[in-house]
Amino acid sequence: MRQKPVCIYVDNSNIYIGGQEAAKEHHEDPALLRIAFTHFLYLITRGDMQFDELVWAGSGPPEMEEVFKSVTDRGVDLQLIPRTNGGENQTVDMAMQLSMYRHHRKYRKAPGTIVLCTGDGAGFHEEKGFLYDVNGFIEDGWTLDLYSWDAICHHGLKSFARQHGHYIPLEKYYHAITFIKDGRQAREVKL
Repeated sequence: MRQKPVCIYVDNSNIYIGGQEAAKEHHEDPALLRIAFTHFLYLITRGDMQFDELVWAGSGPPEMEEVFKSVTDRGVDLQLIPRTNGGENQTVDMAMQLSMYRHHRKYRKAPGTIVLCTGDGAGFHEEKGFLYDVNGFIEDGWTLDLYSWDAICHHGLKSFARQHGHYIPLEKYYHAITFIKDGRQAREVKL
């Protein structure tokens, strides 16, 4: 383990939905868009594929676990919430936030870097949501890297990341972190 921990949290649904929006801008079929998980992991770890904690949360049936095998084989904590008729996005967010809280406590004596991959930032004034939670990390000495799609990133979360860390727009890496099913392949990630 490093002296300064790196804790990563990926909101799969948010990353996927933002990618679909970007696909439209690139005149590609959003229904066929897929995230190139290992390329995405390479990007958010800045090429060294090292981390202390990595939670990848999303919703879907148990069969979806096979889709994520390329990252779970690397030690990623996959939190796959079963889909219901509604509310699974809130449940996914809360599962991620619980992991964030636990890791914040685990590494409280040696704050490091939190890498957040989402665009969700609502709820700050109600003392909930990712922006509220990330603020607590920053107050305790952590640094922040936020990876999100510009098109769907909450303005307050983006602004906060720019003020207290780094904001990395995923549009810049669209062709490297996505591919089209039975079509375009993901390019090499250039950091």
